[in-house]
Amino acid sequence: MRFRNIEFRWSTCNKKYELIRWYKAEVDGCEEREYCYVVAFFDKDKECYNMRTVGDRFFEDKDAWVVGKYGLEFLNAIFEIEKVEEELK
Repeated sequence: MRFRNIEFRWSTCNKKYELIRWYKAEVDGCEEREYCYVVAFFDKDKECYNMRTVGDRFFEDKDAWVVGKYGLEFLNAIFEIEKVEEELK
């Protein structure tokens, strides 16, 4: 899910959900391209998902709070569904 320049997604590289910020930059005089960096990771433990921010990046963009809150609520809802399904087995 992407809102403006903040995206909540699954990272195949890091094998976890993450919050990233997209930005445009011109490198070595080449055409402007879109790049990204990680703002926060979402770690699953035995009780819920937790958001782990990278430095103060999370506080640099108001949209990060909006998308981060959505992502955390989404993941914890899935966590609760999986917990109930496990108890029913």
